[in-house]
Formats: sequence, structure tokens, C-alpha cells
Amino acid sequence: MPSALQVFFNPVLPIFAILGVGMLFTRRGIFDASAASILNRFVFYIGAPALLFSLLNSASLAAFEWQILLLYFASEMVIYAAGMALARFVFRREWREAMLLGMTACFVNHVFFVLPMARFLYGEAASAPIAAIIVVDTVLIFALTIVALELSSPGLHSGHNVLGLLVKHPMLQAIAAGLLVNLMGLPLHDGINTFFHFVGAAASPIGLFALGIILSSTGSRNVDKMALSIVGLKVVAHPLLAWLLFSSAAGLAHPAWTSSALLVAAGPCGAMPFVLALQYKVNVATIARAVGYSTVISLVTLALMA
Repeated sequence: MPSALQVFFNPVLPIFAILGVGMLFTRRGIFDASAASILNRFVFYIGAPALLFSLLNSASLAAFEWQILLLYFASEMVIYAAGMALARFVFRREWREAMLLGMTACFVNHVFFVLPMARFLYGEAASAPIAAIIVVDTVLIFALTIVALELSSPGLHSGHNVLGLLVKHPMLQAIAAGLLVNLMGLPLHDGINTFFHFVGAAASPIGLFALGIILSSTGSRNVDKMALSIVGLKVVAHPLLAWLLFSSAAGLAHPAWTSSALLVAAGPCGAMPFVLALQYKVNVATIARAVGYSTVISLVTLALMA
């Protein structure tokens, strides 16, 4: 088992470094917010859908510890509601931003940050619990947030129009296609799998690089109290709540699943709310800062827990 210092230098710091590179190149004037928007479109329409399809297509659904997943989902929903209520009623943010801030508080950066580290440290088999959480998050929290964003977007939306928008949504299409192929056991040509793995592998570094650009572009000397509140919910309240819930199932669940789920719960705020905020033209400043603050803190916490 590698020491915390070894884990910090590889893989925690190298994966975090791509975010720092984005900030550095932005401060040097090589990239700007418009470049982040273009990079984000690649992640939104191509990279992330390819990654989600690969994860869902190859996931061993029969081996999932559904009790742990249900408890983890319950902890997420509590933190989601707390973050959204805090943003809306205490800090007076508009509903769509409050919704995405709630998602930021519960939705860990498992796709872009924790999963690459788990794969590096423990291999594909050991990262199965994290992949299972990603499945639940993408199918439930991510998809339901997209539905809420579509319904709350400016203009009138009939049920038929919203359904049409959802059917055309690239990430939801990838989720549905991956689950369909998995559940039906449809064989795919090796070339197709290679394509999705190759393209999906670009989602994490490009997403983090774009986030670094936004963090540098929205930099401020003033402390963002809303962002700090979201970070507190994510890195303190969420793992504590998850631990309390998992303790009730300690004798029934596999220890590897509970420890992996706690590792995910203690991870940094996810980049997906940031991706969605850019796509739906919601204010990204606080979301980006929350992701940035929590990512820096997780450099230490994840190294200690891994």
C-alpha cells in the first residue's frame, strides 16, 4: 500500500496539475474564457458522452452493492437539498444557480478526478465501486438535474418539448445507450470500444483544463462565502453523513465498497455542475470557485484516505 506522500505525488498532484496548467496559461494570455467555452463543448457533446458510455457499457451491474449505493444516494440527496436551500434562501441566488450549487455540494468529481486516481492506484477491478456510484449519479442526480434545468430555462416548455430536448441530449443519450447495450448483452466490435475509450479518455484532462481557465478568469481576492459553504458541505458534511449511514450497514456490505464510497464522498466538488452551468448559461463564478477550493483541499484529504 503506497504511503500518503507517495499518493500525493502520484497520482493526486499530476491529475490536479492539468487544472493548474489551465490557470497558468490563462494568466499568460494564451487562453481565455471563450476558449474554455469551446473546450467545454467538446466535453459536453463528445468527450463526456463517450466516457459515460464506456463506463455504463462495461459496468458489472449484477455485482453492485445496491444497499451501499442506496445509502450513498440518500446522503447525496440530503446534501443536494441543503446546498440548494442555502444558496437560494440564505445567499439569494436564482433558482437555476441554486440548483447547480446544490449539485456541486453533493456531486463529487469522480469522473474527472477520483476515478483516474483509483484506476492508477488499484486497477480496473478495484475501481468498480466508484464506477457503480458514477452509474447511479449519472442515471439519477445528473439526469434529473438536466430535466430540472430544461424545465426552468427561460421560455415556455411543454412536456412534449422538454421530452424532445432530453431525447436529443448527448449525455443522456450516452447513458441510455450504455445501459441498453449492457443490459441486453449486445456485442460491440473492438474498434467501437477503442473509439469510446480513446475519446472518453480526453474528457477528464480537457474538462479540468477548461475549469482552470474559468478559475483564472473569474479569480477574485474577495472570499466567496457561498463557495466556502458549499465546500464545507462537500468535504465535511457529506463524508460524515455517508459514514453515519454506512455504519448502519457495516455487517451487511463488503468493506471495500464502504471504504471506496467514503473515498468518493470525501472527494472534491464535481466538475459536471460547472459543465452544465456553462452549457445552460448560468453564472459559473461561485461553482468554479467551489470546485477549485475543494480540489485544493482534497489534495491532502484524498492522499490521506487512499
